[in-house]
Amino acid sequence: MSEGHAPIPFPWQMDEWELIQRTRRDDRLPHALLLTGPEGMGKRRFADALAASLLCCAAASDGIPCGNCRGCDLFRAETHPDLKYIVPEEPGKAILIDAIREFTSKESLTALAGGYKIVIIEPADAMNRSAANSLLKTLEEPVDRTFMVLISSQPGKLPATIRSRCRQLQMRLPEPSLAKQWLSGETEGMDTALLLSLASGAPLKARALADPALLRLRVKLLRQFADIIAGKADPVTVAAAWNKLDLSLVLDWYYGWLTDCLRLKTDPECTGVINPDQRKCLQGIGKSIEFKRLFGYIDDVHQAIRARGSQLNQQMLLESLLLPLAGRQFGNLG
Repeated sequence: MSEGHAPIPFPWQMDEWELIQRTRRDDRLPHALLLTGPEGMGKRRFADALAASLLCCAAASDGIPCGNCRGCDLFRAETHPDLKYIVPEEPGKAILIDAIREFTSKESLTALAGGYKIVIIEPADAMNRSAANSLLKTLEEPVDRTFMVLISSQPGKLPATIRSRCRQLQMRLPEPSLAKQWLSGETEGMDTALLLSLASGAPLKARALADPALLRLRVKLLRQFADIIAGKADPVTVAAAWNKLDLSLVLDWYYGWLTDCLRLKTDPECTGVINPDQRKCLQGIGKSIEFKRLFGYIDDVHQAIRARGSQLNQQMLLESLLLPLAGRQFGNLG
């Protein structure tokens, strides 16, 4: 958020914004909102804008906060007494029960400024079982003018009892033309179509990839992937090198390569590839792998993505993906 300005939704979120504001004007705002959708859609920005709107003393008719009142000043300074964020103590770790209890105590549920009391939980699916059960009690017996926003890219990991007590709002991917227009204003001289393809259409994810060095790294890793399959590289050595990188990024790229290999093997003229700039390379790799093995590799990466953030050793996880490429066995991840 720029200094002096209140947060506003991204251009592709305006339909969802109007829906929530209309619900608010009709005095039907739910006590808990579950924001879902792919990573890179700006769910946190939407939650921040909504919190700022509810805490603003002079919001516009469309709900956009004024940015100048006492409520907006406190929000911008991150000192508003009626806004709380609950996040893991460390990225990838669980949200524990103590963090939820601190919010759900009766004193913490009462707004000090006379308006809404707001809590934003991100990612909500990081709550462990005890934390989720503690929150459930508050969801079952909501306190008036207490508003909870749960953010999750993987809502299926949340208990059904939590999901059923929240109003779900899914952030949809923007139209490609709108995404490209926005992204072109955020990047300079970059191939916006390629970035959006690599990000599966998620604009913020695409913006994060708008780094020539990062795109060169992707090509370097793809060549290493191809060399393992061709017997020209040692998978353990490559896994050790990949272990020093962002695991989520590596797994995203790896999944994209395998998906493209499968698509191009099925239909050499396929237009919906994730890595259009590496089409020839991926088509060649796909030709060298039989369908059964390709499906197996894709199952393996799905399993690795699910295991991401667990206590599993990252080096072992990468080896479990790369060793089978060279025809070598690795124990089940469990």
